Amino acid sequence: MRRIGLTVVLILITALFSSGVSASTGSPLFEGYLDRGEAILVGPLLVTLVDTQKDYGSGDYYAFLFVVKDGRILNAEYRTILVPDPNKINRLLLNPDFLMAMAETQGYDVAQCEQYVNNSAAFNACLLANAAGFYQWLNSASPGEIAEAVVKTIEEHPELGINKEDVLMKVTYPDVTPVREGETVELNVDNQTVYVTANEVYPNGVRISISGPPEWRAATAPGMVVSSVEVPDTVHPGDTVTVKVHLRNEGAQKVRYLNVFVTPTPMGFNDSSSIASAVSMALSQSGMSKSVFYPEGSAVQYIEYLEGKENATLTFRIKINPDADVGTYPLYVGVAYFTGLGSTMRMMQGYNFVALTVKKPRAAFVEITGVDTSPREISPGDTFTVRFTIENTGEEPARAIGLKIESYKVPVQGEVKNVDLAALSGLPVQGSEQLSQSLQDALNRIMVELAKQNVEAFLPVGEDNVKYVAELGPGEKTTLEFRVKANDRLENGVYPLRIGLDYLTEPNGEEITDERLVGIDVTGRAKLILSRVSTSPNRILPGTDNVEVDFQVENVGTGTAGTVVARPMPEWPFSFSQSSEQVIGLGSLGKGDSARGSFRINVADNASSGTYEIPLLVTYTNDLGVEKNTTLMVPVMIGAKPDIEVVGVHLNPEPIQGESVNVYVELKNTGGEKATSVLIEGVVKADQPFSLDKRTDYVGDLEPGQTGEGVIVLSIEKDAIPKDYNFQLRIRAVGDPNQGDDNVYVFERTITIGVKENTKSQTNLRNLAVVIGVLVIVAVLYTYRKRVG
Repeated sequence: MRRIGLTVVLILITALFSSGVSASTGSPLFEGYLDRGEAILVGPLLVTLVDTQKDYGSGDYYAFLFVVKDGRILNAEYRTILVPDPNKINRLLLNPDFLMAMAETQGYDVAQCEQYVNNSAAFNACLLANAAGFYQWLNSASPGEIAEAVVKTIEEHPELGINKEDVLMKVTYPDVTPVREGETVELNVDNQTVYVTANEVYPNGVRISISGPPEWRAATAPGMVVSSVEVPDTVHPGDTVTVKVHLRNEGAQKVRYLNVFVTPTPMGFNDSSSIASAVSMALSQSGMSKSVFYPEGSAVQYIEYLEGKENATLTFRIKINPDADVGTYPLYVGVAYFTGLGSTMRMMQGYNFVALTVKKPRAAFVEITGVDTSPREISPGDTFTVRFTIENTGEEPARAIGLKIESYKVPVQGEVKNVDLAALSGLPVQGSEQLSQSLQDALNRIMVELAKQNVEAFLPVGEDNVKYVAELGPGEKTTLEFRVKANDRLENGVYPLRIGLDYLTEPNGEEITDERLVGIDVTGRAKLILSRVSTSPNRILPGTDNVEVDFQVENVGTGTAGTVVARPMPEWPFSFSQSSEQVIGLGSLGKGDSARGSFRINVADNASSGTYEIPLLVTYTNDLGVEKNTTLMVPVMIGAKPDIEVVGVHLNPEPIQGESVNVYVELKNTGGEKATSVLIEGVVKADQPFSLDKRTDYVGDLEPGQTGEGVIVLSIEKDAIPKDYNFQLRIRAVGDPNQGDDNVYVFERTITIGVKENTKSQTNLRNLAVVIGVLVIVAVLYTYRKRVG
């Protein structure tokens, strides 16, 4: 029977397998996120994301892939697309006419700046005063966002006489496989069909699906050797046993100089160690090997190289001591190999162990046939439940069975203090600097080894460490449960838990005492937190659009979070900006790793000041391949701003036809921030019978809740129609500079002015008409009499 050992590998490699790809396009091999420059190995293919771009000519988004097999690029195309030319865009942004159109396209009112387009300094000052938000956006937006805004401005303002082609340039991608967003590309690989789909294309990444032959697999590892060990179910004293070690390079690249060794104890060594001598020493010092088994022939075998996805099997022979006691003993298989080339070459190590069960014929034999932990994820320092299923696989009853958790120490890394021999480099000896560095490196390696300490891997918690079973007949089984604590100094890996087992076997009542080793997988548990949040602009006010929220997610747990995806879920007073990323891939985060992401939001005009939180749903897969999710809260602070309201109007004298009136306006700052340099201005519309003798008045500074008064002088035309007129007031204020607010705020308010008829003027006119009439009559009579006389 074949047994698969529990692998301990000293590096973490993520292998991603897809699900959910349509069966009509082959078997799912991979679905996930690739950042620019990342690669995925799918069967014999190495697929690399070269770049992502939008073709501004067609509006399509493309992912450009290198698909390589055996060093040869497949499905190569020359694809030319149109992208914004940075030099042309920079020149265009120096044009005041274009800047004003661009500000309007972005939603800013800058009509009052049109009069200054021929005066660059005055134009920029006007923009800064009336569209400070546009200036902030222009200074903080990414090149891609600015390019999108430029193209949109050209499309919405044909009067500028600019075409998209005027700001675009051609970029050619040679020898690539271009995949348009939402498109599936079919590749023929050795008469087998592979489908590549770009589900979503991002500025620097792509969510991609790859499907193809069901026997293929996908991996992102550069080179990683995993092993499994095959031994018989049970052996008897005196047997010669065949041990098969199956090796597989799960990575994407070749590994070299593989040494595989079989020993009774785990072992490790550095690059300079002699593997053969290390194994020989381990065998000579191990009393267990002499009392239980020893290798027949060499304990070490060598393979020059193993290609990516290549398999190999090595066969070892071991001899079971004829006097070996009944029991289960560990058999360790170590693998040492090298990845990379030249200066990047480094040594990797890993090992497996299997339980070698020695039993004597016909007697009762109690075997541990199952081990289960709850929870499945175990981090260093966790307390967990472990359940052992024991079964009598012998031919006689077993009585008075005792199962005990026994001490087992494992090496862990202690505190390391590096040795500094820099002073030796100043010795007046040729080559002293190189000598100092070599000695320092050697001593530091020694310090690392000396700092290793042996600690108990697991300890029982809160109860006796022994469980008893009265009897198990042949073939019977039962389950025993313990509470166990994992040492908090363990690293992620597989650790042996030593089990003492004793029982009486029939027919002669012989007492059997032996030890068993079971592997407990300490995978750790990922814990994701927000370690950093910032916004651009730093000060966010109600009504601000396109606010960039940058965040950093950090894994402070002990496990790995694979395929981390963040989804912001803004609620009022926030909403997504049109340019915002809504699904953000963060890659895989190992222990202590962090990744940054960003999204953009708009802030409601009527938002109150204070600190708000935006939920960030983060999904990932743990070390066991189970999908997990957590919600992190992103804090966003909205600052206060002034808000000026008209709370009273007093007119003196009464507004009548042909007269002037003083309009006293009482203002109040109803906002949460001080308003400085408050100025009130009257605005007369073309169809209103008014003119302004005094257009503006300076009110001063208004604290929150404070009131102030301004006055304007209004002249009413003589023929004004008596009625109520809606008169517009424009109020300007500057934010509180002590709070870092230099924004200019403009408030449009309307008051009512009721114009009445000028009755005094009408009476005077009537009296004047009577007098004129009498004079006319007298003149006529005088003229008549003079002619008659």
